[in-house]
Amino acid sequence: MRRVNIFRVSPLSERDELILYEVLDASAALWNELTYHRRQHFFNNRDVWNVDADEYRVKYKGVLGSATAQQLIRKSDEAWRSFFALMEDGENPSPPGYWKDEDSGERTLQTLIRNDQYTLKWGERSRLEIPVGHDLKEKYGLGYHERLRLEARGNPRWEGSQGRLELVYDKDAEAFRARQPVSEATPRRDEPLAAAAGDDGVVAALDIGANNLVAVTTTTGYQRLYHARPQFHRFRRTTNQIAALQERLEYGTWSSRHIRQMYRRRTEHVRHLQDALVRDLAEWLAEHGVGEVIAGDLSDVLQEHWSARVNEKTHQFWSHGRFRRRLQEVLEGEYSIRVREVSEVGSSSTCPDCGSENIHREGDLLTCYDCGFEGHSDLAASENLLIVNDGSMARPAVSRENTTERAHRSVARLEWNDHRWRRRDHSTKAEPENQSTHGDAGKFASGGAGIA
Repeated sequence: MRRVNIFRVSPLSERDELILYEVLDASAALWNELTYHRRQHFFNNRDVWNVDADEYRVKYKGVLGSATAQQLIRKSDEAWRSFFALMEDGENPSPPGYWKDEDSGERTLQTLIRNDQYTLKWGERSRLEIPVGHDLKEKYGLGYHERLRLEARGNPRWEGSQGRLELVYDKDAEAFRARQPVSEATPRRDEPLAAAAGDDGVVAALDIGANNLVAVTTTTGYQRLYHARPQFHRFRRTTNQIAALQERLEYGTWSSRHIRQMYRRRTEHVRHLQDALVRDLAEWLAEHGVGEVIAGDLSDVLQEHWSARVNEKTHQFWSHGRFRRRLQEVLEGEYSIRVREVSEVGSSSTCPDCGSENIHREGDLLTCYDCGFEGHSDLAASENLLIVNDGSMARPAVSRENTTERAHRSVARLEWNDHRWRRRDHSTKAEPENQSTHGDAGKFASGGAGIA
């Protein structure tokens, strides 16, 4: 079984904070430079594996240490192998991209630490120790055999064989976060038994759509909703711009460099959103001890209720087939969470409280005329998927203080701000604006030379 521990880390001094910033910044610079040269080889029909990756290990080992630099190169190799595998399967993926904030143009600060290169200890003074390069040690006065020590903050649920550690600077929260995969995972001895719920049959159901990409309900009563109307509107604007450019092409010409660039950017935006959703969802499911996921399959629904707009949302914008594959790859391959697909037909046709079919749907609102329940239609559909497909499930799926639309108000609604999925606290009835982050919130280390 594979699980993930997610926690925060904090430098113990201003000096340690500067060292950590430099490590993350140099890691992003290495990734971006190597990615740039491999992309150039790819676009010029040259072999990306002919790029001398070891050149970057040598260049950055003074700051990162040789093992960390090599780990970043291996991660790049994995990304490119996955890219070529998708192409062989007939997909049209985008090449691996940069670690870069598209609004500010700054590098996103993150790194990878090999599983045998860090030490994580939990207790009264929890700590994480990571290696740094000799040049950085000399610059900041660390001993030859000394490592950077950081305070670890959190409540890890799993212990076992530690995997490759990911460290990221969260600009919005101005905090450093760590993600530690654990294989052969067992609940920590000091963790409540509920943490092992995945072994005891906790199941989650996903209602997959287009306006609200995913609505999820677990058998333990937790719910979550991913909302993406603003992103679909932007997708359509880009599509209309592409159509306008195509109309101005000379007779017999079907495309141009500008049009291909717009197609590529549109695809990259959607896939970045999609991959980040799968990751965010996987971590949330793992935190709640889910061992099995029931995922709604839209195939029968699309055949029954096909329309051009629904087709555009589910196939072109949301790429439903690719999402299902990514969901299975990440949940089953990395988190050992079983994925079982079921038809979504009828999941929005009954009341999740009383089971009545005497309901009315208008937009995102589902109303039951028998018991008076009013709630979010996609969340209700995920509850119904769980009730129908999990034998241990009994109504009601979640506890509610009342039977109005506010019954779902406490559910986390997440929106994409072009960088991450973030919770919004107001009603789902209001259409949100694109809340892309701007400005230079937080402190960034001055980076070394690098692309982007």
